[in-house]
Formats: sequence, structure tokens, C-alpha cells
Amino acid sequence: MSGIENCTFHINLFSFMIKIYNLKQQLTCWMWVSVLLLCPLLLAAQSKSVTGQVTDASTKERLPSVSITVKGTKRGTTTDVSGNFKIDAAPNETLVFSFLGYVTKEIGVGNQTNISVTLDNNTATDLEEVIVVGYGTQKKRDITGAVVSVSESTLKEVPAPNLLNSLKGRAAGVSIVSNGSTPGSQATIRIRGNRSITTGNGDGLDGPLVVVDGIPFGGLNDINPDDISSLEILKDASATAIFGSRGAGGVILITTKRGRTGKPVITYDGYHGVTSIMGKYNVMNGAQYAKFKEQSAALNTQGAGTTAYPLTEEEKANLAAGVSTDWQDLLYKPGFNTSHQLGLQGGVENTQYGLGIGYFNETGIMPNQDFDRMNIRATIDQKIGKRIKIGLNTINTLTRRNDPAGGGVPTELVRLSPLVKPYNEDGTINLNPKKGTIEAQAVSPLTLITRGSDIISNERSIRTFNSLYAEVNILDGLRYRFNAGLNFSQVHFNGYAPPNTFVNTGTEQSVSNADIRNTEYWDVNLQHLLYYDKTFASKHKIGLTALYELTKNHNLGSSFNVKGVPADYIKTANFSLASGQPTGSGSFAETGLLSYMARLNYTFNDKYTLTATFRRDGSSTLSPGNQYFNYPAIGLSWNIIDEPFMKDLSFLSNLKLRGGWGISGNRNVGAYATLGALSTGYYNFGTTTAGQVLAYTVTSLPATNLGWQSTSQSDIGVEIGLFDNRIVGSIDVYQQKTKDILLSVNLPESNGAGSTLKNLGKTEGKGLETSLTFDVLRNKNGFNWSLDATYFFNREKITQLTTPTELDNKGNFWFVGHPLTVIYDYNKIGIWQQADADNGTLKAQTSPVQVPGEIRVEDVDKNGVIDANDRKIIGNFQPKWEGGLTSRMSYKGFDLSIVTFARMGMKVVVPYLSGTSGGGSGFGFLNQGRSNQLVMDYWTPENPTNAFPRPDAGGGVRNFTSTTSYQDGSFIKMRSINLGYSFDSKVISKIGFSTVRVYVNATNPFIIYSPLVKAKLAVDPEGNGYGNTIQGGNFNRFVTVNLNNPPVRQFTLGVNLKF
Repeated sequence: MSGIENCTFHINLFSFMIKIYNLKQQLTCWMWVSVLLLCPLLLAAQSKSVTGQVTDASTKERLPSVSITVKGTKRGTTTDVSGNFKIDAAPNETLVFSFLGYVTKEIGVGNQTNISVTLDNNTATDLEEVIVVGYGTQKKRDITGAVVSVSESTLKEVPAPNLLNSLKGRAAGVSIVSNGSTPGSQATIRIRGNRSITTGNGDGLDGPLVVVDGIPFGGLNDINPDDISSLEILKDASATAIFGSRGAGGVILITTKRGRTGKPVITYDGYHGVTSIMGKYNVMNGAQYAKFKEQSAALNTQGAGTTAYPLTEEEKANLAAGVSTDWQDLLYKPGFNTSHQLGLQGGVENTQYGLGIGYFNETGIMPNQDFDRMNIRATIDQKIGKRIKIGLNTINTLTRRNDPAGGGVPTELVRLSPLVKPYNEDGTINLNPKKGTIEAQAVSPLTLITRGSDIISNERSIRTFNSLYAEVNILDGLRYRFNAGLNFSQVHFNGYAPPNTFVNTGTEQSVSNADIRNTEYWDVNLQHLLYYDKTFASKHKIGLTALYELTKNHNLGSSFNVKGVPADYIKTANFSLASGQPTGSGSFAETGLLSYMARLNYTFNDKYTLTATFRRDGSSTLSPGNQYFNYPAIGLSWNIIDEPFMKDLSFLSNLKLRGGWGISGNRNVGAYATLGALSTGYYNFGTTTAGQVLAYTVTSLPATNLGWQSTSQSDIGVEIGLFDNRIVGSIDVYQQKTKDILLSVNLPESNGAGSTLKNLGKTEGKGLETSLTFDVLRNKNGFNWSLDATYFFNREKITQLTTPTELDNKGNFWFVGHPLTVIYDYNKIGIWQQADADNGTLKAQTSPVQVPGEIRVEDVDKNGVIDANDRKIIGNFQPKWEGGLTSRMSYKGFDLSIVTFARMGMKVVVPYLSGTSGGGSGFGFLNQGRSNQLVMDYWTPENPTNAFPRPDAGGGVRNFTSTTSYQDGSFIKMRSINLGYSFDSKVISKIGFSTVRVYVNATNPFIIYSPLVKAKLAVDPEGNGYGNTIQGGNFNRFVTVNLNNPPVRQFTLGVNLKF
């Protein structure tokens, strides 16, 4: 039997061993309980009562819920709402004061009976801060990899239902692109760029692995940001190699809130906000549109018989009457969102518990768009005797999303004539506002309002994520831990499109369309971990970790469609009543992963650290002989600041050098990709079509040699602190090489199949990341001010395609030696002018025949003919750099945070500025007089511009209009402004509160810099959608703006309570 097939045997064997161990352990526990019951009596005879107060060293405010323990014992207490405490301790004992976000302090009791304690903020510069890493934790001073730590307070500076929206511009090396403002929509994240040549829409092959409390989780949309205690982002391979075949895209480690020792602490975080569009698309008004139509007919070059589609009689009458309809005003309305999050934490010495309950609701700016999320989280940690600790964490989420409009509404609102009234004289909607045009059957988008109860596109998802651990201290420094995770989700979709609506232009009930889709997913993850931590001779600190891990994934899906639902009220309730024949499809996949891992951490004299990791993964998705792959990694760090020769450099507070190398992988191969694929088709037997027989044919051959895609990465980083850590920063440079990328290889027809999959492609990437924290003012007359800044860039390129000699794949826009995100198209050099026709320059271009006012592109091969050979690489969609700046200020009870981020030197696609070919395929007709347009600087004989071509009433495909869609997408954007006030703890403690903070927040309040917005060609330069299928296999290679729901700004009023 293979290693993967042995999984069940190992699990059963382990369960049996645990039962035997537990029986023995229970007897031991009862013995120790008896002894422990006598301990308090013995201690009481020697101890005395010690009282005191704990305050913040900077603000002097009293700190509630500070944990106070007697060192070396299990005796402890917490401060009350006024920061006061009382504990029994002997004169020779030491009190340990600890609180989340502050530096732990130890104070000897001695003869003191009253102690005043001040705690310092535990800033990111604290080298003793504990950071979560893969399968464990490490002190920050011992970290050898590139790790970004994000605190709970940082995430709360940008209130958002989605975690990624709070991270934009906050972490160097992390790029986040929005996919629209539709409620419940997700963003796409990249850590250190792309590696794969082919990628599915969304995170695909290059998205990061998300791990929650040590267990792989999946997507981030079901994570409630208020449940997060801390977040770490692992970026380089020396840190991510520990996750083997899932770590190439980086790793996001999330630690959720758990219980704590002390009296129960209740928290409530709530806000209510209103959203509105950041601006309307700059479409033509009635007079501009009439002029545009007139010029389109006059400049029409499509020849005799081509319909110019002049203004209809209705439009002429409305023009005379001064009608100018902006359809955006009729559809876009303010949206609202509400969030309520309730938390409970508490516990005693051996038992800690936590509970979180939340509800979030958001209504969109489009009719009937909404999103609901309900979540409940519960944790419990229990000590059993001296050696055993167990814990459970369960996160349960129910979401519902309705989006009946889909993504087509903004496009239609731009194209609709402003010279058409939206309503008839009797108050009913003008059902066919395009009658008399080429699109006479188009139905008014206002039916999304009037028929809103009939149109549904409802997705309901339920998810439960459960993790369990059991930890046993075997010997001094040696412990065993078992982690188990179960992740289950079920998604149900209902869709119904009735006739005579925007989503279904048919006029008869027979064309009504109903859909039902169901998806079930679950995965099980089991981890056996052995840890050994020991310090020898006070200078040699060793940490060993061993892992045996099993993972199984299951996917099951089905979908059904039917036409001819007899009545709208039936919708999807009963397909058997429909006049059409139901059609359906299904899918099934199961995969398994078996892993072994070992890690060594060695630190000498708290200055020199070595981390070495080795992991071996085996996957069921690959063929025997290729199922296993090894992932080694090594990291080194040197705390230079602790060297004797640094003592005289008093301005240096910290100086650390680290470097690492490692290999991480990507196992995102289809469950049965190695088996090949069949499809159905008809064969003729005999001499007539009556003899056709349905049969199977091979579409792709089995890929028996399919292997692993892997990425090797080297990283060197420097961390520095200056002037008592008033200035703290880090800089990283890295290089990564990815090989054995999965590509489809075309086969000769004689093979009987069109293609097969092989591991052939290679890419490279390199980049630089910097981050800086500057304490401008520290408690200057009660005023504090700090700045956080990030700056980073990534440069990636293809180094090999299917063979070492293949230099390009023009059909997919892949070019060896160039980025994955290149723009391969004609190079627009202006607009043909009348002067060009007069001097013969225009005539020299023999094909295609052009006239003044058309787009002029470069004749690369100088042969007078513009064809596919004249396309070239004219740029790419990758930013030259990205960055962010966060300013935090506080004065007494007031606090203000301002978050700004930038993306510079990149191109984006504006689909409304393109025609029917090139990058904007299917998005509209540039300057075609048959529909409304964005206001733009287009050519006419009286306005000989070089910006956009002349208008034209013809229906033919315009030449080279893709070139006008590429625009400068650079921007600097104000992401968030948050102003809060915290009431005096002395006042609120009288009514039982330890924290009362109210705040107002503005998200996306304004854009500081954007050439695109300045030219009024877009509302927001930040992308709100990814590109279309014309870009070949990689859909993530360019970013579009003015697509999907318009971007929104949000104003929020919220409150944070703790009692």
C-alpha cells in the first residue's frame, strides 16, 4: 500500500494509543489533584497581601484586565476596571505583569505591600515579541525569514467586512486588487507577484495559503475580521517551505481570539455606514449626444446602404423639449451596511473560554443587491493535570448574497440614449428604450426595480470550520501535539430570469430561465507534531519540530437549468412544471496529501540563529513515481546590535541581518489531470446523416509524467532601529525562480487528441520591499504621532515556454524574457489627419484603407501594410511600484489614523474606450454612433485631435480600437480616515465599562492623484475587475476599470465597548 492509502490505518492506530494513554493519565491526574488541594494552605502561611495599580507608561491611563501571576506558580489575578489589583505573595516571590500589546514586566515583592506598575507599549520593535510561524511560534529576534505581523488594532483602523480591504497598502510585498463594489465581493491578493504562466480567475495558482489557528482554511471571505487576534504574512521560501506544496504563493497565518484567565470580559464593536458611488461615469448629455449622432452620420465611411441610425422621432421631440436623461441617477442609490460583533473572554487557571457572535449586512448601490453574514465562534482551552492541555475552536458562518443585476448594468447605463424618457406618460416604465435602433429589443434596466421580486440571483453558503488540539508535555522540553481540522461548506444557488426584464429580453414566458446549482466541499486535516526545546550552558538554544500530516479534500457539485417556467411566482420551486426539458451536469473530485516535515532552530548566545527545514509532500493528483517532492529551506540571522563593537554606537537601537533560501511548491493540479479527458461527438455510419451515432473521442491524452511546480527563492533582509527605536525599518531584496509550470502542449492530429499537459514553463521574479516606522512625537504634552510607510516592487518574466527554443506564444501573449503581464498590440502613434492625406503619407499605407480621423498605428516592418506582424510589446500591466502611508495621532482621548496607498507606473484597460477587437472585446463600440459614449476628445475636421478617432455610424469593426483602451492607471488614493474618542476610564468605570470609544470613519474619501480621473475617463483608477478571455489562458494579467459595480465611498459611525 502507498503512503497515501495508509492514512486511515495511521489515524486508527493513533486513536487507540490515545485511549490507552488517557486511561493511565486519569489515574495520575487524581493523585496530583489531592496534592494540589494542600498547596494553597501551605503558601498562605508564608504569603502576604499585596495591592497596587497598573497604568500605561505613555498615557498614564489605568489598564484593566492586566494578568498578574506569581512567577513559578499558578497563582494569579487580573486588574479591575480601574487598574487595581490584590494578590497574595511571599517576600521572596516575583510578580509577573502581562497584557496584550504591552511589554511583560517582572517585579520582586520584597517588603512592599503596595506596588505601582507602569507597562510600556509592545511596539513592533520589541525583539522579545512572539511571532506566529508555521507550526509554532518564535521570538522576533530569532526570526530568519521575511515575516510581516499585523495587529488587531491595525486591522480595525479600516472597518471592512473583508479582511483584504483592511490590508491594502499596509504590508510591503502584498498587492491587493478589488473586484468591484458588489456586496460580498472578494478582492484578489498576490504576495511577491505572479509565478505561474497560466492562472484561473481569482487567486488561482498564485494565491496564498490561508491558515487559521494552525489548520488550512481556504478563502478569506468567511473570516470575520473581528475574530482575528493577530495576522502574520510569510513571504519568502525560507519561511513558507515548511508548508511545502502549498506555500509558493506565500502564507497568511491567522490567530483567532481565545479565552483568557480572569473575570469575564465582554466586548461589543458595532458600526453603521452609508455608501455612495465615488462619481458617475462622464457620459454625454442630450445635446452632446445629438451632436455626436449628427457627426457620426456625416463621417460614416461604411458605404452605401449602411444604416446611420439617426435620431428617432421620439429623440428629436425630446431634444426639442430639453430632455436629457442620466440613467445613472435612476439606478444608483445609496447603500447601507451594519455590523454588530459581540465577544466574551474569560476563564480560570485551568479553563479559558471565548465566544464571538456577529452579524453583518450590506445593501448595494444597485437595486436588490445585498449581502448578509452571520457568524458564531466558540473556543475552549482546558488543562488536565500538569501535562495535558486540550482545546477546541469552532467558526460557523452563514452567508447570503443576492445580485440579480450581474455585471452588465454599468455598460448598459453608459450606452442608453439620454434623449429617451425612462417613463411613459402613464407612469409605467419605458420597457424598450432603444426601440427604433439596432438594439430595439433591449429592455430597460429599470425593470430591476419594478420586477425586483421576480428576478433572483441568490447564493446561500453555510460553512463550519472546526479545529481541535491535544498537547502533552512528555518530558522537560519535550511535548507532543495533535491538531485536527474539519472544514465543511455547502453552497446553494437559485437564479430566475423572467421575460421582459433587463436580464432576459425575450417577450414570451417560454423563454423564462431558471437555474439551480449546489456545491459541497469538505476537507480533513490531521497533524501529529513533536516539539523539543532546550537551552544548554545558557548559550545554546535548540528547538526541534517534527510533523506527520494528512489531508483529504472532497468536492461535489451539480447544476440544473430549465426554460419555460409557466409563472414567475414558481421560479425554481418545481422544474417539472416547465415546458422546456431540464438539462444538468455534475462534478466530483477527491484528493489527498501526505506530508512529513522536520525543522531545526538553533540560536547561539541570543545573537546567531540558524533555521533549517525539510518537508516531503505526496499527492494523489499525480502519477506513481511523481507523487512525492522535497522542499528544503535554510535561514540565518545575526543580531549585530548585540556585538561588543556596537556598544559605542548609541544611536543604534537595533541592527539585524538575515537571509534565507528555500523551495516551496504549487500542487494546484486537477484531481484527475493525469488521466486525460474524453468528450462526446457524433459519427456518421453510412452515407446519410441519419446514421449518426453518439460516441466518445479523446480530447487530451493522459499526462502520466505530470509532476510538481516548484519555486526556489533567495532573500536577504536588514532590520534597523535608530534613536531609541524612534525610527524602525526593514529592507528585503529577493529573487525567485519557478520551474515545471503546467502548460498545454498541442499534438499532431495523428495522435487522435488535440493536446496534453506537461511541466515545461519557467519564470523568474525579483523585487525589493521596504517598511519604515517613525515615532515623530512620543507623549509630547500628551500628544503622540507615528508614521508607517511601505514601498515595494516586483519584476517578473518568463524564461521558458514549452521548449527551450520557443521564444513566444503570441496567441496567449507569452514572451520569453518579458513580464507575464505584457501588452502585445498595435502601437498607436496618433490619429490620421487631413494633412497626411494631402501630402501622400496616408496613401502610402495600402492596407487597411484608412481615412482622416482613424487611428494611426506604427508600421513596424515598414511595408505599407498593417497586419498582425505589426503588433509588438508596448507596455505591461504590472506597477512600477506600490506603497502606503499610515499616520496615527493621539491626544488625550482623541485618536486619528489616516491610511493612504499608491500604485504607480501601470496600465489599465478602460473597456468603454475600446471597440470590438483587442483588449476590450465585447465591452462596447468606441465612438460608434449607435449608442451613447463617454465624453472624450474625439476627432472631427474642426477638432483634429490625436486622442480618439472620429465618430462613425457604421456597424463594422473599427480598426485598432483596442489601442485606445490602454490608459495610465497610476494613482495615489486616500484609503481611510478614522477619528475616534475614548472616554476617561475614571468616568466610565463608575458605570461598569473599561473602554468606551466612539468613532467616525471615511473609506475612499478622495483620490489625491490620477491622470485617468483627471481626464474624466474613469471614476476610480483602482481596478474593479480582471480582464477577459481574449488574453488567453491567464485571466489575471490585466486590470480593468469602469467595469462591474462602480466604486463606492463609505461613511461610518461606530462604537467600541468593553466591560
